[in-house]
Amino acid sequence: MNLNIMLYYLSGLMFLLFSMLSLLIGIIMMLNKINLFLEWNIFIINSNNLNMLIYLDWMSMIFIFTVLLISSMIMLYCVEYMNHDNYNIRFFYLIFLFIMSMLFMIISPNIISMLIGWDGLGLISYCLVIYYQNNSSYNSGMLTILMNRIGDVTILMSISMLSIYGSWNYMFSNNCMNLILLMILISAFTKSAQFPFSSWLPAAMAAPTPVSSLVHSSTLVTAGVYLLIRFHYLFFLNDLIMEIIIVISLLTMVFAGLSAMNEFDIKKIIAYSTLSQLGLMIMIFGFKNWELSFFHLIIHAMFKSMMFMCSGILIHMMLNNQDIRNISKFKFYFPLTFSMLLISNLSLCGMPFMSGFYSKDQILEMMFMKLNNLFIYLLLIFGTMLTVMYSIRLIYYLMNKSVNINCMNNITENKMMSMSLFILMMLTMIFGMLMNWMVFNNIEYIFLMFQEKMLILIICFMSVYMYMYMDYTKMNLNNYFMNYFLGKMYFMYNFIPMLIINPMKFGNKYYYYFDKGWSEMFLKNSMINLSKNINFNLNNNNMLYMFLNLNFIIIMYMYMY
Repeated sequence: MNLNIMLYYLSGLMFLLFSMLSLLIGIIMMLNKINLFLEWNIFIINSNNLNMLIYLDWMSMIFIFTVLLISSMIMLYCVEYMNHDNYNIRFFYLIFLFIMSMLFMIISPNIISMLIGWDGLGLISYCLVIYYQNNSSYNSGMLTILMNRIGDVTILMSISMLSIYGSWNYMFSNNCMNLILLMILISAFTKSAQFPFSSWLPAAMAAPTPVSSLVHSSTLVTAGVYLLIRFHYLFFLNDLIMEIIIVISLLTMVFAGLSAMNEFDIKKIIAYSTLSQLGLMIMIFGFKNWELSFFHLIIHAMFKSMMFMCSGILIHMMLNNQDIRNISKFKFYFPLTFSMLLISNLSLCGMPFMSGFYSKDQILEMMFMKLNNLFIYLLLIFGTMLTVMYSIRLIYYLMNKSVNINCMNNITENKMMSMSLFILMMLTMIFGMLMNWMVFNNIEYIFLMFQEKMLILIICFMSVYMYMYMDYTKMNLNNYFMNYFLGKMYFMYNFIPMLIINPMKFGNKYYYYFDKGWSEMFLKNSMINLSKNINFNLNNNNMLYMFLNLNFIIIMYMYMY
């Protein structure tokens, strides 16, 4: 084994050790209600204190545990997956930097220090998406970074507006302007790929599968949700923004589910599933239940990263074939991997007593108790039905009786990649129950009728029946327009880049025609030519001094009168 692969081993073991340590510290902090601030002053600008802060509480420690645990499994997974890659050392350093950026963002209550981790996430995710150097990866990478730059710009704008309050430590604020909240909301929506910024997440599946498992399930896309949760006491003061959050997240959930029903790339199906679950997290946040949103964020990271890793084993052994129509008899060739994929899929559907059941069932029951309007109620039920339908569709295609694979493939289970899934599989089965005991260890506070309690199970069984009926009647195959419309994510792949590219083209032409054209000729060159013609022999420096003196005289005149 070469030295590069040994780095994956050692870093995986190190991350696993630190993750267990952070879980232990997080439980102690939660039970004893300990919050820890570390602060030191860097410099002061006109009464604006720039302080470097580290904030540790049970939430940040549990999130660090999740990120480090999944990172450790990914590192062990990459021992085999990236073994034959020529540039695996570059991949290792990119993943390592990404994890450090994520940890820096988690522990920062100061929006400037958070920006360092936030920008690091965006830049390194771009480098990871274009890791395979081809046109498709390049286009996906450009879409990813340009979409995320919108959120970075709004974070910078919120920093400039927060300077009004004399501090960038947003955790000390009791109130702030609605415009700042709107800027932070746009930043969170771009990073978490909410409507209308959703198109970059499926496109980012051009990255290697370990990147999809780490970046696009548990870290990068959840950074926006985590930002909202950290700002929750400011957002809860504004009911209009909360209503915007609810409507947009529900639309994202439904659109992502519809797109997953018409997609045949296995990684894109799981990406749409991630998008749907992100909409669910932000939706329950919109109803001012941030603890439940964080609970689902942690549970979802466990089973979704496992689902991506199972698909990576499948793609790796099938000679990089990602089309589920060409993959069949999965349970015979990969019995262990198929079992793990089935467990993660059932957890996603909310199968009773899996981890996903404890978060999703509680979210739906909390929604049934709220006084919602009928539109929100129906959208939520429809989005939940779509979740079950695309999960059943994925399993159905992988278990299909007809064999469509290449007969020359050497299809075997991989020991190292399967071993890295075992810890995630155990957590997918029991971690939801443990977290439920720790976070929601109060008496029962959900009061529903028996029919409402059973409604969630009825929705799941109805979804299975509806998909089987659609498959039997070939309903979804006959309508080519709907397949194309939903498979292309309602043409957002074509529409959203126009919103990004056209302002960039305008800026380029403005720079070319004005800064380097008319202004150059009329202002700078004309003044120099004028000075030469009247024999002043003024060079550029003298002209600069003359303009400065003139400005100084005008300012003094205005001050005196």
